Amino acid sequence: SLVEGFAAQMAAQKPYYKDVDIFGPAPAPIARIRGRHRIRFLIRTPKDVDIQQILRDWTEKLSIPSGILLQIDIDPYNFL
Repeated sequence: SLVEGFAAQMAAQKPYYKDVDIFGPAPAPIARIRGRHRIRFLIRTPKDVDIQQILRDWTEKLSIPSGILLQIDIDPYNFL
């Protein structure tokens, strides 16, 4: 699917930083909401890491296809 292909592209371009772990892509626990497929990544960092800069570095390289909505939730209330 388009979403899985884009997630694979994201995984291939994920940045590498000391003390930063990026896991995924993985299907979200609720893999489809309102007809939209969902795939997620989890980024684990220490509190002193500039996560905003890491996300900018990563997403600026991506060519997001039309039909894909990339949403980023920092410190999500729940992980569903």
